[in-house]
Amino acid sequence: NNGTWKKWKEAIDKLLNPEKDSEEESGAAQDGETNAAPNKGERRSNSGNNKGSEGVELDEDGYMEMETTQLKGIDSTDRITNATLKAGAKFIVKEKLMTHGKQFAKTSFNVDLDGDGSSTNVISRSVAKDESVQTFLAKINGNANCAGHSECDAIIMDNAKISAIPEINANDLNAQLIHEAAIGKIAGEQIIKLMTLGLTEAEAEAQIVNGFLK
Repeated sequence: NNGTWKKWKEAIDKLLNPEKDSEEESGAAQDGETNAAPNKGERRSNSGNNKGSEGVELDEDGYMEMETTQLKGIDSTDRITNATLKAGAKFIVKEKLMTHGKQFAKTSFNVDLDGDGSSTNVISRSVAKDESVQTFLAKINGNANCAGHSECDAIIMDNAKISAIPEINANDLNAQLIHEAAIGKIAGEQIIKLMTLGLTEAEAEAQIVNGFLK
């Protein structure tokens, strides 16, 4: 029921966003670069211009935040990220993606929550235009008393195609996992509202897309 679902959401949010006395262990990643708490985690990568794979290993109480951004410009990408988390470790992923023309973009995240108190939050926001194709895969394996959340929100335009494939596997009685996925076009009333403010249809679409990706 709604009450039980709300309690689950609150419990997972608490595990994903614990209060900390200091932020010394925080890290940030952008455009394929990541920072982890000293001596707490390891990131291994083997990537090229169009296809890359990354391995993340977080020790106890390790923390890593990864941010990836792709806005046009690349014909084809296939990114794979595998992560393993020990007790108390936290892994955050934020992806922003926009494709156009006949571009193809595929991202895959596979996270193993192996330690008690470990958590992950994988968030993707994307826009597909023209005849471009996108595929998003997020697999979270809850192997302990842990919390995992994956979310994919996408705007589809023109003749584009988008596939969002979330997967969660609870292998422990105390694993708490949630996945969310939503794909849709820009609502006509949103465009009309902006056009009444003096914007053209193209300008209105651009404003909506930019706001969505932010």
